[in-house]
Amino acid sequence: MKRKLVIFSVILVMVVQLLMTGCAGTGKGAVNGNGSDKAKGTELQIGIVAKGYGSEYVKEMAKAFEKKTGTKVSIVKAVADASWVGPTLQAGAQNNDMDIIIDIRPDAMKDLAASNYLAGYERAYVDLSDIYDSTLEGYKEQKTLEELVDPYILSSCTWDLEKEGFGDGKQYFISYATGMEGLVYNADLFEKYNLKEPKTTTEFFALCEKIKTMNGGKYPKNKDGREIYPFTYSGKVDYCSFLTGVWMAQYDGMEAYSLALQGKDAQGLYTAKSLKTEGKLSAYEHISKLISQKNGYVKTTDFSQSFTNAQLYFLDEQAFMMVTGDWLEQEMSSNSVAKGKDIRFMRTPVNSDIVLKCDSVKTEAQLVEVISYIDGEVAERPAYLSEADLARITEARSLYHCEGNQHIAYIPAYSNMIEEGKAFLQYMLSKEGQEIMLKYCHGNMAPLNVDVTQMDFYDELSALQKSRYDMINSEIGVTWIGKSKAYPMSYVGGITLIGGGEASFGVVDTSSSYKTPKQLWDEDYEEYASNWQSLMKKANVSN
Repeated sequence: MKRKLVIFSVILVMVVQLLMTGCAGTGKGAVNGNGSDKAKGTELQIGIVAKGYGSEYVKEMAKAFEKKTGTKVSIVKAVADASWVGPTLQAGAQNNDMDIIIDIRPDAMKDLAASNYLAGYERAYVDLSDIYDSTLEGYKEQKTLEELVDPYILSSCTWDLEKEGFGDGKQYFISYATGMEGLVYNADLFEKYNLKEPKTTTEFFALCEKIKTMNGGKYPKNKDGREIYPFTYSGKVDYCSFLTGVWMAQYDGMEAYSLALQGKDAQGLYTAKSLKTEGKLSAYEHISKLISQKNGYVKTTDFSQSFTNAQLYFLDEQAFMMVTGDWLEQEMSSNSVAKGKDIRFMRTPVNSDIVLKCDSVKTEAQLVEVISYIDGEVAERPAYLSEADLARITEARSLYHCEGNQHIAYIPAYSNMIEEGKAFLQYMLSKEGQEIMLKYCHGNMAPLNVDVTQMDFYDELSALQKSRYDMINSEIGVTWIGKSKAYPMSYVGGITLIGGGEASFGVVDTSSSYKTPKQLWDEDYEEYASNWQSLMKKANVSN
């Protein structure tokens, strides 16, 4: 009897201990599933997906933050491959030491919609709304993060879908990098050959035609005797879609583009037809023309080269233009061909087909004239220009692609250093933190609407970075767009506006497997239409 009593007592103690620990597990587990009853940590631990922007800037921020606050910070992981993030998060509180993850992930919003994505927690991440409500430190603009962050980024980081039946209007992520992507050009080559930035797609293709015949009917050559093509790209990585999306949005307009991201028509009803826009077909036609092997704007080997090689090819003056992002110099900093190059962003040429949507601007010549007025190159407004067309073309001229909504930092719900983590993220976005980022990340910073000239490091910025800040701070500014947003049909249903990108057009446009832009446009629609009801069910939405 005595032995049985002892065994019973031990079991009773174990049960009591288990109940005190809670169902979320031991170690970093939470009693009530909201992260409020954790054992206090002693070290803020950070994991980084160190792709285009690297990790050095975070390491330097960590040193400065530790010195400023006394909170010990450790970088426990910094690798370019993002595949570790999901398994690490879902390993459970007892197996996870990361308090902040600096990530590059388009589907993080999906985790919020999945109840118990992290075992024992209603939400996967810590609510950061108080950071958005706080004034960012150090800037002459005494405003909160919510007031200073770009509106597109704010909406993309806000889980607010009350009309869809879920969402709480809170922010669970901060964006740490703008991720501006689009056309860049070699300004040295443009000056050497007396070339001008094209204002429209018609001018863009005319420029490509001119370049390939400038050397007595042939391509010009660089100092090494290599031909300089108008454009270069990687057929292995879908970066031309950064142009495709903008040309689509320019034609359709931002309202229609936004509805397409939601999978809705003009009446607000979910329908696959929302993805079959005229602007998308127009954009596909432009991309097809640009990378056509018959047209000769790109080298025949471009389709099979990596994106890194495409960037090297461009920096080695074997192409006048390419599509890339604001990470170019950071990513290529270790290569000698990147040194001393005058590379700049150009405003994306306006889709010339936009005249089909205008009531007062009917010709290419008129479109160019209106853009010159919008750009401030001419003072007098064209007499024929209507207010509606001025607004439409001004919007089109301001559009640029960015992926700041995918470059996000967050605190896992089971962090045991939540307040310290929030303090680090606030420091990261402060002027002092962004000065560090500018210095160690080749002039990149978070998507904040602040006057960048107030930054101590501004004078050290490259021509590439200054060119994009000049566009952002110009009179018309920049209106960001992206491939996806915080809509259930995008992040849960899985729809995307641009299907396949340049790789879908085949190795050469004379091959038997080549598909025309119209064929791709139709196939994109048919694939979604045949699965639309199941996608709506997956996204938990209905008409």
